Amino acid sequence: MNLVGLPPSAKWTPERYASLSRSIALVIAGGVLLGLFAAAVNLYYIAAAIGAAILMIVVSYNFEAAVVIYALVAFLPWGRTPDLATGGSGEGKGLFISEMLLGLIAVIWLGKYIFRSLPKNRIRSGFHVPLALYLIYCILNLVNSFMFWDVHIDRVYQYPQVNFAELLLRLLSGLAFVICATTISSKKWLRLTTWFLMIPAVYNTLNALTGLHIPLQSPWFSLLTFLPVSYAMALVLDQSKSIGIRLACGFYLLLTGFVVFYMSIGWISGWSGMLVCLATVTWIKNRKLFVIAVLTAAVVFSVFYPFFHQRVYVKASTGGDFDRISLLEGGLLYATHFPLGVGIGNYRSYNLYYGEKWGTTAYTSAHGTYSQLLAEMGIPGFILFVSMLICGYRWMLVNYKRLREGPAKIFLLAAMGQLAGIAASAAIGDYIIPTYHNGGLGTFSTTVYSWLIWGLAVAYVRIEGQEKLGSVDIHN
Repeated sequence: MNLVGLPPSAKWTPERYASLSRSIALVIAGGVLLGLFAAAVNLYYIAAAIGAAILMIVVSYNFEAAVVIYALVAFLPWGRTPDLATGGSGEGKGLFISEMLLGLIAVIWLGKYIFRSLPKNRIRSGFHVPLALYLIYCILNLVNSFMFWDVHIDRVYQYPQVNFAELLLRLLSGLAFVICATTISSKKWLRLTTWFLMIPAVYNTLNALTGLHIPLQSPWFSLLTFLPVSYAMALVLDQSKSIGIRLACGFYLLLTGFVVFYMSIGWISGWSGMLVCLATVTWIKNRKLFVIAVLTAAVVFSVFYPFFHQRVYVKASTGGDFDRISLLEGGLLYATHFPLGVGIGNYRSYNLYYGEKWGTTAYTSAHGTYSQLLAEMGIPGFILFVSMLICGYRWMLVNYKRLREGPAKIFLLAAMGQLAGIAASAAIGDYIIPTYHNGGLGTFSTTVYSWLIWGLAVAYVRIEGQEKLGSVDIHN
């Protein structure tokens, strides 16, 4: 059919009819498939499919943008899948957005790695070797626990799905570090990722300050503040910065300090870790100020001792927090009786028997990263993990001293403060590697940020080093 007066491109030719028919058929088929998909699954999977489609579009534009998006939304605890495993916990536990989204990004990253489309100037840090050995030992440890199950514990209490979930949390943590360390290719994306890593902390602090009126709140939100607090402290101590910037950072420190040190003072892990963050940054930047700050803190503690005694000591003693001492003792006993560990994910099964036998509580998790490591992964796992923290911190400190003044040096100082703070808090909580039986699938949304921060520190050193070589295009 020819329409007079219309340009050739607008004429309804047989080919155009066929093309339009195919398009209509595809739309109808897509609608039918979407309807069947929506009828077969719950809302989470529909939202996840839409989110995955959006992420794929973003990745097609720029993979670094996907990392930035993840840094912004990983803290959201929303999005639990149908029950992944019960494992004797009495309730099912599903994966959350923090694991699902990171898993998708990791698959895309693996494809980029295989097809050699990542930046070529990858470097090795103090984290890499201990982390690789630790993950390898996790697998060997798990195999060993299946082969040499303790005769005092009935095999019915071994839950492979829990073992898998614990291994998954460790692998995803390592992948978060590697992805952040290897994919960022320019200073622009470094800045964006830095700010987007800090936004969740600022949002959660303001939400807590206003009484949690918005239900989207991170578990253990105080841990997220360790990086921005360390960063703000570094800027306050930097005399080359303008008065306006230093005053703004000082105001942020006062605001966050009020929320963590006063409103949430009953949660020791938060304010004790933040104190270590501030102390670390001050010690590295200004030793004299550090001594003055310690003396001032001692005076404040003496003056307000009744307040601290009531709000911290009394609350901790009545809330069972001192049981963590017994749990640490139990971890040491596990390490001496089972030098290779009882196997990741098996603490609950073993402790229902040995906790009662040794009188070290029958908790389902050790409520501490180091206690959990000693019990489940034994002496080798404990040494490898602590070596990663020490070697990573030392590597950042060495590079901090070598770097010229600028954003990279400031971030490394903040990252060292964050690492020291989270390592200190981890003595009384599983805040670096979450534990399945202590809500680990949900709290991973908070713990994953440490790994992103350390990976970003590696990216800063990598890109700063490339600039010193005078290279224009780091992909070649």
